Amino acid sequence: MTAAVTTRQYIIRWLMRHPPKTKFRCASMSSPSSPFTSLPCVRKPHCIPHHHSYRYSATISNNDDTNHPNKVTVHDAIIIGGGPTGLLLSILLTSYNIPHLLFDKRSKHELLKHPQAHFINIRSMEILKAELPRVYEGVVGGNMMPDVKEWEGFLFGGSVVTNGEKGCGGRRLGRVVHPVGGALRVGQSGDGVFVEEEDGVAAAGDIGTNELAHDFVSTCQPAHLAQNKFVSLLLDEAQQSLNNDMDATEHNNGKHLHYGEGITNITEHKNDRNHNQSLISVETSNGQVHHTKYLLAADGVHSFTRKHFGIPMLGDNSIQNLINVHFRTNKRLSELLMERSSAHHNGHNQAMLHFVYNPQLVGVFVCHDGNEGEWVLQIPFFPPFQTLDDFNEVAVRDMIWAGLLGLRPKDDAYDGYDFDVLSLRPWTMASLVAQSYFNQSMNVALVGDAAHAFPPAGGFGMNTGLQDAHNIAWRLALQLYRERMVRDTDSDASDTTISNSVLAKYESDRKPIATQNAALSVRNYQRTLRIAKACYLDAQHPQLLMKMLDSPPVNFLPLEARQDMFRRLVRVAMMPLASLLKGSEGGQYAFHANHVERNVRSILKSGGSLPLVFPRYELGFSYDTSEKTECATNDTAGYYPRIRVGHRMPHVNVEVIASSHGKRWSSMKLPDNEQLGETSTTFISLTDISSQLRRAYSEHTPMFTLLAVGKTSAESSRLVQVNVEKVMRKYNIQMALVHVLWERNEYIDVVNEQSFVSGEEGLKCRVEYVVDTEQSLLRLLCSERSTHTNEGVAMILVRPDGHVANALVIGGEKCQLEEFIEQGLRNIYALVRH
Repeated sequence: MTAAVTTRQYIIRWLMRHPPKTKFRCASMSSPSSPFTSLPCVRKPHCIPHHHSYRYSATISNNDDTNHPNKVTVHDAIIIGGGPTGLLLSILLTSYNIPHLLFDKRSKHELLKHPQAHFINIRSMEILKAELPRVYEGVVGGNMMPDVKEWEGFLFGGSVVTNGEKGCGGRRLGRVVHPVGGALRVGQSGDGVFVEEEDGVAAAGDIGTNELAHDFVSTCQPAHLAQNKFVSLLLDEAQQSLNNDMDATEHNNGKHLHYGEGITNITEHKNDRNHNQSLISVETSNGQVHHTKYLLAADGVHSFTRKHFGIPMLGDNSIQNLINVHFRTNKRLSELLMERSSAHHNGHNQAMLHFVYNPQLVGVFVCHDGNEGEWVLQIPFFPPFQTLDDFNEVAVRDMIWAGLLGLRPKDDAYDGYDFDVLSLRPWTMASLVAQSYFNQSMNVALVGDAAHAFPPAGGFGMNTGLQDAHNIAWRLALQLYRERMVRDTDSDASDTTISNSVLAKYESDRKPIATQNAALSVRNYQRTLRIAKACYLDAQHPQLLMKMLDSPPVNFLPLEARQDMFRRLVRVAMMPLASLLKGSEGGQYAFHANHVERNVRSILKSGGSLPLVFPRYELGFSYDTSEKTECATNDTAGYYPRIRVGHRMPHVNVEVIASSHGKRWSSMKLPDNEQLGETSTTFISLTDISSQLRRAYSEHTPMFTLLAVGKTSAESSRLVQVNVEKVMRKYNIQMALVHVLWERNEYIDVVNEQSFVSGEEGLKCRVEYVVDTEQSLLRLLCSERSTHTNEGVAMILVRPDGHVANALVIGGEKCQLEEFIEQGLRNIYALVRH
C-alpha cells in the first residue's frame, strides 16, 4: 500500500470521526487519487497591505474554528539540516516573516562539538554584515576568532615545531603568508608570499598590492573561525531574530528549531485545490508528521532528501579517503606550539595549516585556535589495504606526537605536555554537483552540501552553501508573496504578478557557481600534491600499488597478506623523510633534505602552493548565464569591479545626505563609519544596498533598489519616483530609490522635494540621496562606456541579494524607466505577459 493511499485513508477516517459543523467551500476535485480530495479549502488570512510584512501558514480544519486541536497546519517551508547553511536560511526566512520549521537529527551538543569548516571568505562576510550584523560583529569583534597573525600563513616542514629544544622539531621547508590582514584592493592578487627566514616581519595587508590601485574592493576581510563557534553565533541570532521579527507563534522561544529530531520519511501529495501545487509531508524520528509547501534540503553531502527524490550527483565521488582526528592540547603544549620568536617573524610556529612530512606521518594539521588547543589532523587513508585498526588511539597518538614535535617525547624530557584525542572520523573527499537542484514538482530544493561537495582546499564548501541560502531565501519569499496575492484576490496570476520561475531561477544562478567552485577546489587539492611530490612522495604511487595488489596474480593472496605488503611498502617509501627531522642534519640525510627544501621553496616562491584568497572567484562571479566564463588561467587573479547584469554591485563608499526614513541610518551599526573615524557623517557601501535598506526600513519583503546616478533636479526626481511607484504597483514589489549625486551642492535643487510622496494609492517608494564623494562610481561607469560626462545619467537596478539586475548608462537620450525596470525583472525571472 502506498504512502499516499495510507495518508488519504487516514484523513477520510479522521473526517468521519469529526463531521463538519459548517459547509465546506471547496474547489473542484478532478483527481480521484488526490489524498486531499475530501479536505476543505485552505482558510484565507485577512488581506495585508502590500507595504507591510506578510506571513501565511495555511490551516486545514474540519470547521471554522482555527483553534481546533485537530487542525492540519501547512507551513510555508521546512528546512532539513541545521548546520551553517540551514541556520542562515532559517534566519533569513524569519527576517521575511516566513513561518517554517527546521529539523536536524543531530543534537545541539553534537553540532557544537567538532570544528569542521573554518574559513569564511570575503563574500560570505559581506552577506553577514548586511543581513546579520550581530553575527558579523560576533565574528570580527568578539574574542572567538584568533588574531590574524596566528592564521595568515601556511607552514611546510618536518613537523609543526621547528625550533624545539631537547632534540625535537623538524626542518622548516617554507612559510607562505596570505593577504588576509587588510582590506583587499582593486586588482590585488590573492597569491601568498614566500617569507624567507631573514626577511623579518611581512605585513599581510601589503602582500601582492597593485601600486596603481587605490580603491578597496570590499569593506570586509575573510575570517578564520571554527564552524562550531560560528554555528553557536547563528543559533543565538536565530533565537534573537525570532523574538524581534516574528509574531507570537510557536516560533517564539526557538520552538521551530528541532535538533535531535531527524526526518525518516517524505511524502509528496498532489493538491488540486490550488493550481495543482503539490504539498509535502515529512515524518520525523519522534513520530510527528508536518506538512509544508516547500521543502529546503540542507542535510549535507549524504542528503536523505536528495536520495529520496532520486537526484544523482555528478562528478568524482572518491578523490581521496582521509581520517580526521580532532584533538585538544593542554595549556603547556599549546604555549609551546604557539611560541612566537621576538627575533624573527618567521621563527614561530603559528599558522592556519601545517603541511607535515616525516617517516611517521604525512598529513595536514589545521590549527583552529592554537591558544585554546583546538586542532584537527587530516591523514590520508587507503582502504581496504588500510583499516580503522591502523588508526587506533595508540597509533594516532604516535602520529600526532610525530607531527607536532617530530618524535614521541619521553616522559622525563617533556613532562607536562599532553593532548586529548576527542574524535576520529573517516571521510571521502569528492567533487560533486547535483544534476538538478529541484525535484520535478519544483517544491523541494537542495541547498549547500546537499547540492554540492568539494575538496576542502580553498574553503569553498561552507561559503558556497551560505551563498546558496542567501540566494534562495529572497526568491522563496517573493514566490510566497506572489502566492498570497493570488489567494487574496481569488484570481490567477496576471500580467501584474511574477511567474513561478522566480524560485526556479535559483538553480540557474547557483549551479554554475557550484560547478566552477568544484573545479577550482580540485585544482587547489592538486596544488597540495605538488608539494608532496617535491618531497619525493607521488600521490599516484599508492594508487598504483593498490591497483597492483588488486590484480592477478597478487590478488589471489589473502587480503591480510596484501594489507601487510601495503603497509610495509608505504613505510619504506616514507623512510627518507627522516632527513627532515632534527638530529638528521649530517651525511646522506642532509643531501636529501637539501634537495627537498630546494624543490619545495621553488614551488612556494613561484606561487605554486595552495592559495587562501581568490578575489575573482569570491567577488567576481556572475549570475548572467549568457556571459562566457573566463578561462582559469590564474585562479588568484585580482578582482576588477564591473557594473554588469548578474555581477555583485561593487563596493562604492557614498555619503548619505538625505533619507526618507529620518535618522535610522545613524541608529544602525555601520562599521564603515568607525573605520572612517566619522561621527556626524553617515557613509554606506553600495554593495548589498538592498539588504541594508530593507534592514533600515524594518521591511519584511524582499527589496529592489534603483540607483539613479548623476545630476538631478526636483522635476526629474519627482518623475523618477512616480515611475518607480507605478512599477511597484504593477508588479507588487518593494523598491527603494537612491539618487547618487557627484557633489553635495547638486542636492540643493531638490532639498525641498526629499519627502515627496505621490498622490496615488498603493505602494510608496522610499527615497535616499547620497553623494559619491570620491567619484568611484563615475570611474566604474566610464570603464563600462568609452564616453561619459557628468551630465550623463546611469540607471542601475539592484536585486534583493545585491547583484545587478539591469544597468544602463544614458548619454543624453531619454530612458523608458518602466521598460528598463521590467527588463531587469525579466533578467531575474520570466514575467507573465498577455
